[in-house]
Amino acid sequence: MPTISFDGRSLMIDGRRIWLVSGSIHYARVPRDLWAARIAAARAAGLNCICTDVFWNVHEPEPGEFYFEDEADVRHFVELIGAADMYCIFRPGPYIGGDWDFGGLPPWLTTLSGVCLRESNPASQKFLEFSSRFLGTLLDQVKDLQITSPAQHDQGGSLPGGGPIILMQAENKWRCRHEDQAIKYLREIVRYLRENGCTVPITIANNFWQEVEGAFDTWCAAEHLAGDLRQMRHIQPEAPRIVSECGFGQPACWGQETVPDSSLTWENRLAQVTSSGSQYNIHMFHGGTNFGFYGARSTKSADSFITTSYDSDAPLSESGRPREKFWGVKRLSTFASQFAHVFAHLDAQSCHAAVLPEEAATLTSVIHLKGTQGDVVFFFGGTADASDQFDLLLPEGLTLPVPLGGDHVSWLLLGVNLGVAELTYTNLRPWAFIDSRMLVFFGPSGAEGLIGINDAPLTVTVPTGRTPRIDKHEDLTIVVLNHEQVDAAQPDVDGLRIGSLDLGDEQPWPVPGWKSTTTIRTSGQKQSRRATTRKGTSAPRLTGWQRARVTEWIDGSSPHYEWIEGPASLDTLKTPYGYGWYRVNPDGSGAALSMAPQAGDRLHLFRDGHRELILGVGEDAQPDPVELSLDGPIVALADNLGRFSDGWLLGEQKGLWGHLYEVKPLRIGRPAVQASKPPDPFALGGFFEGIREGETAPASSLVWRVKSVGSQPLLVVIENLAHRAMLVVNGQPVGLYDAEHTAGIGRFLLTFPEHLRRRPNELRLSLFEPISPSDTPTGVMKVYQVTRNLTEKAEWAFAPWTMPLDEAFGPMAKDDGSLPCWFRGSFKLSRPRAPLTLDLSSMRKGQIYLNGHNLGRYFTQKSGRRAAPHLNRYYLPEPYLRTDQPNELALFDEHGQNPNSVRLVYESDEAAP
Repeated sequence: MPTISFDGRSLMIDGRRIWLVSGSIHYARVPRDLWAARIAAARAAGLNCICTDVFWNVHEPEPGEFYFEDEADVRHFVELIGAADMYCIFRPGPYIGGDWDFGGLPPWLTTLSGVCLRESNPASQKFLEFSSRFLGTLLDQVKDLQITSPAQHDQGGSLPGGGPIILMQAENKWRCRHEDQAIKYLREIVRYLRENGCTVPITIANNFWQEVEGAFDTWCAAEHLAGDLRQMRHIQPEAPRIVSECGFGQPACWGQETVPDSSLTWENRLAQVTSSGSQYNIHMFHGGTNFGFYGARSTKSADSFITTSYDSDAPLSESGRPREKFWGVKRLSTFASQFAHVFAHLDAQSCHAAVLPEEAATLTSVIHLKGTQGDVVFFFGGTADASDQFDLLLPEGLTLPVPLGGDHVSWLLLGVNLGVAELTYTNLRPWAFIDSRMLVFFGPSGAEGLIGINDAPLTVTVPTGRTPRIDKHEDLTIVVLNHEQVDAAQPDVDGLRIGSLDLGDEQPWPVPGWKSTTTIRTSGQKQSRRATTRKGTSAPRLTGWQRARVTEWIDGSSPHYEWIEGPASLDTLKTPYGYGWYRVNPDGSGAALSMAPQAGDRLHLFRDGHRELILGVGEDAQPDPVELSLDGPIVALADNLGRFSDGWLLGEQKGLWGHLYEVKPLRIGRPAVQASKPPDPFALGGFFEGIREGETAPASSLVWRVKSVGSQPLLVVIENLAHRAMLVVNGQPVGLYDAEHTAGIGRFLLTFPEHLRRRPNELRLSLFEPISPSDTPTGVMKVYQVTRNLTEKAEWAFAPWTMPLDEAFGPMAKDDGSLPCWFRGSFKLSRPRAPLTLDLSSMRKGQIYLNGHNLGRYFTQKSGRRAAPHLNRYYLPEPYLRTDQPNELALFDEHGQNPNSVRLVYESDEAAP
């Protein structure tokens, strides 16, 4: 069986160097029947590796109950990667982040006492114990699919060993400096992987915040790559440089616009990585969909929640079609993977001074990398420069005119060993080397090209139309393409195809604008055929809408309600995702200024079958305190919009897990500013991102003295504070606040005698930095005195939120359109023309089901205004559609919006390259 090793240049399999050109695809965000197609699209983009995250909560929904079938069949996904002759970077966690609910951790962890997430607490080893059990079970599924395992006869593909897994990553972005936890937690995760059968190199992705014995670090960034990766060579000289998350776009949050970077920006960034002698993983190459309730909460702000579409402006769209970025990725990635042997043999220690590529405005940056298999030269044109050509002085004194055609990124090879010949020089961009018989170059249309093979020159003119230039030179087939042609081209096992790409569909995908496909064999023979045109058809119509009311749940009379002892989280009530119905009868009458400090994320409050208000965040919601009527029972529809996937509040409770309180605001005045030491967050736990143990820099504290009434709690709300801080009450650390790591959320319930005392209480915001008294922030803390617990003596009941039975659906009827309601319609498809989308711009907020598949949340309006247009349409995956019988679409709308204007729309193909 193969052996794998590495040094400062690259990974090596049985001593043969390899070079990874990777992109992230998460199998949990793609229907199983589309896995092969998405992998094929990555291969068409020039990638030779797929990176995938494993989300623990998908595979162990209940303690000890593991699921690796159907859409969770991670083994099959890895096998498909191998069958495509691609490597796999496997990221098993146990924590992975990834904008996925709870960072991939299972919600049942929050119901267990003494569990400390992402750390090892001496008083409790539970998190490590559960992590060990999960990792052991997971690796049993895939450990024989490592490249170091014995070969399997039925694995498919031509990779050596048992399968494509070439790297495993332990944990993810543990960016904290805490040596004790590095030993007790991170090192243990590495040990679990090894003991359970991991035989490939293990990486971490901590950006050198915390080193881990037995693993080497990778880099996660999207900017400043050229400089950072040069520094990385000195920090970690004995391991290859890999950008494990070269971020390609930001995931969208409900109601928030994102501004995508241009394709040129990302071609420049990928070139910065490769020109530093580093390998990359595009994150995400294909984002996919947050099906069901798996979209996470973001730390951007208190009301930021990741959308159902995880498109993330990736090169391959949510529906699997290339977008603008795809073509830039394809140009550079194909070059890097096709000439992998050159990159893998570059001198990792050789580096020269250069103009910084990302900051050059009018200067051209030239970066020359030397290696035992040849040299690579990258050019970065200034952002304000659109030069068509410049002269390059070669080491031996010759001048090579290099045509750019206005491009801001270009490259060439010098003295490259091709095995059968030497590519001595070229002023065109090398792109592919196929079957040791065909060399493919490209450049600006009409440019004069010069190609030297074994020192023998070949002068060519780059074609200006759709017909490629083909020459025989030094026993090699030389193909020269222009920019339009190379974007429409794809290397094949025995030649080159131009005009269509293999995206895993039944037929090759015609590149927009190309009416024919040309195939060039390695022998130079050329054949063209007309592309199969896809007939445009109108989208099917939704008909037969029916309604199912939830009146019994709203008025609290449903027999599904069952008594519970008191407030409880949705996790505790075995409802870890989605919604839940609570019924409670407050103690009192009239109206009271009320707060629900222990509730998340949204509560639709109903009385006598009518909605009183929505408390919390999101669509039409009000933050507390609010005036709440106490006359009679209250029903709350609790909406879990997703848990934080990272940050300091990881593992927050959902639902109505605390009491309702009557409160009175207190006047606390201006705080006193005192010099102090930085707070020690590790008094509260073992892991806090962005914190170093033992910081001693000067800092300040904001101090208030507040007297509470009797033994009733105080509610402290921190907001609009521009500083990172710890709340300390009477000398006792209570919690942390930070705009970045806690989404600007700071709500604390202080009880007697745990936190409070009868004499005046000292409330201290211990800042991590110094401020002057003249810069004292005001209005950053509000304190409310609890005057009464409104639900302490109330009877509590709970009912799960579920789709009604078939008999509950009936004819549509007119009503006020404001109460939660289920709707069901149908449509027929004879032969679907992908991709099909659902336009929900006429609806408000809720959930989508297609033929029983939970496609995810929708949220199309905010305070009566339309949300961002791209959030109005929702992708209907082809494997979930039916052609042999009508398709059933079910919607749950929190506001009962009439669905008669909902329509199906075929998504148009993405723009041509």
